[in-house]
Amino acid sequence: MATRRDYYEILGLGRNATEKELKTAYRKLAMKFHPDRNPDNPEAEKNFKEVAEAFAVLSDSEKRTRYDQGGHDAFGADFNPFGGMGFDVNDMNFGGMDFSQLFNMFAGGGRGAGRGRSGRPQRGEDIEFELSISFRAAVQGDTLEVRLPRKAACSACSGSGAKPGSGGDRCVACSGSGRMAQGRGGMQVAMACPRCHGSGRMPGSPCSPCAGSGRRGTEDKIRVRVPGGIHDGGKVLLSGKGNAGVNGGPPGDAYFRVRVAADETFSRDGRNLICEVPVGIANAALGGNVDVPGLDGATTISIPAGTRSGQKFRIRGKGVPANGRTPAGDLVAVIQIWPPEKLDKASRELLEEFRRLNPDR
Repeated sequence: MATRRDYYEILGLGRNATEKELKTAYRKLAMKFHPDRNPDNPEAEKNFKEVAEAFAVLSDSEKRTRYDQGGHDAFGADFNPFGGMGFDVNDMNFGGMDFSQLFNMFAGGGRGAGRGRSGRPQRGEDIEFELSISFRAAVQGDTLEVRLPRKAACSACSGSGAKPGSGGDRCVACSGSGRMAQGRGGMQVAMACPRCHGSGRMPGSPCSPCAGSGRRGTEDKIRVRVPGGIHDGGKVLLSGKGNAGVNGGPPGDAYFRVRVAADETFSRDGRNLICEVPVGIANAALGGNVDVPGLDGATTISIPAGTRSGQKFRIRGKGVPANGRTPAGDLVAVIQIWPPEKLDKASRELLEEFRRLNPDR
């Protein structure tokens, strides 16, 4: 059996590609390999089918998640990436179909499409925002109150997009099925009825408050729980807090990409905290006790005689706090020897005597 190409490779995209990037790549490649532009070129038609299949899977959030987790093996042998659309691209004859038809067939049913593309329930778009937090909030965790702009279901029409009390009669064009056969020559493709947009019912007058979209912009005040130990660039997911769905579909999710501010005292290496600790010349030479700052107060450690700048001392369990099964990190103190800025007469005489006795030190 021939090895199937990676869907992302087919579209020339990375695995973090956005929905917009997917559509842009699909449109570009589909136009390039469209059979009408490449007559009598079986390779171009093969490439076109690969592009259409890749887009059909990656533009569907559920199918994309399955593919990201298991690749082609995540689907059975009889898997149809165009499931629910009434056709299989591998059985199609594309001659005579213009690109706009094909783009609407594959891209029109994508996640978050506007009202009028399809009468079937469609999931709302995911939304993403940046959330700036302090270093200590990232390490210890925090709950923040933020304002979340999103598209919510219109309260005037309950998300239908139609003026209350209008429309609802069976569509005469498709006899209430919501689907119509379209195509040229011997090829017939089941597509959403253009008159009722696939709902099977005649649309009513547009709802005035939402202009018929079924959704209106709003801003919710919500609380976001940031887990302790999150890194700069990490994401916090709020399931179901994205844009409202279309035609009764479920809402999308909201993601907050965390931006962690730098701290004056600490830096971080995984779950370990690192801080520089100033030590005087006498303490470094003779040894002694040193206070190391920590998240929950200072810890006193003993350093040996002859300690040098850059020497590290590890305090177990005083780094990023434990989180579930993840153990706490350590606090690493990095010694920095600081000479005194000013010397009194007695101190200077002692240091001069030390230098006389130890000319090479």
